[in-house]
Amino acid sequence: MEVISVCIFTLGLLFLLGWGGFGMSQVASSAAGFASTDGPVRVSIGTFVFQQGERLALELIREGPCPCLCDEIEVRGFRVLEGEGAVVYQALDGFPVPAGEWVGRWGLVDTAGDPVPPGSYTALVDTSLGEFRVELQVVAPGERLLGRSLARASVCGLGLRVYRLLTGEDEGAVVELLAGELLMVALSGNPTTGHQWAAVREPGFLTPVTGVEYLPSSELIGGGGTFYFRWQAEGPGEGELSLAYRRPWASGPPERTFSIRVTVR
Repeated sequence: MEVISVCIFTLGLLFLLGWGGFGMSQVASSAAGFASTDGPVRVSIGTFVFQQGERLALELIREGPCPCLCDEIEVRGFRVLEGEGAVVYQALDGFPVPAGEWVGRWGLVDTAGDPVPPGSYTALVDTSLGEFRVELQVVAPGERLLGRSLARASVCGLGLRVYRLLTGEDEGAVVELLAGELLMVALSGNPTTGHQWAAVREPGFLTPVTGVEYLPSSELIGGGGTFYFRWQAEGPGEGELSLAYRRPWASGPPERTFSIRVTVR
């Protein structure tokens, strides 16, 4: 009789409580991963809460030594489903791509670019190993649920991270996070000119998180791309997070700057 090896990985959850406005809604959360020698990987985490107008980013990360499923992993698609299962958003270009060179981004909009209504959604990342699923809850601006899930799950050391995403359009914003949440800042730039983005002020309650630092926007030489920075909120605290775009050897003021105010509860 053939013996089939099956591994199930369930990581601990962190469910944080926070008061915002007068709402007292509640979110259930879970984290689980499944891998089998005779079938695809299936990983599911959630629920993560975002307000309309916010953005999120997803990333597949090797979080430790590889005990199994150690082949190179490709991301083959990224889409978002609404509660009834219909596709509301789908990334169409650039696939397949090595998992270590992919950052999935969603601005809580549909394929036409219009904001999605409040409700439940599922982000699906299709890979050469199987499916990674993130359960999401979109709420109206100003509405805060009583709980925000920080659940995480991984299979064979491969995990999925969920970030609150900011871009250059968020210059001067005030950002509120809960302790444990992940923040990503994505800024356009062109390292072929000698310029690069670098953090110049980081609050002590934000811990830098490793990940891909730069991704080109195309295969064209000198075409530019996006610099990525990540932090985990350790909190509580309040302070300024700022970055500068300059040639490291040049004196004088930077060509561009980016600054936000971060509060962690």
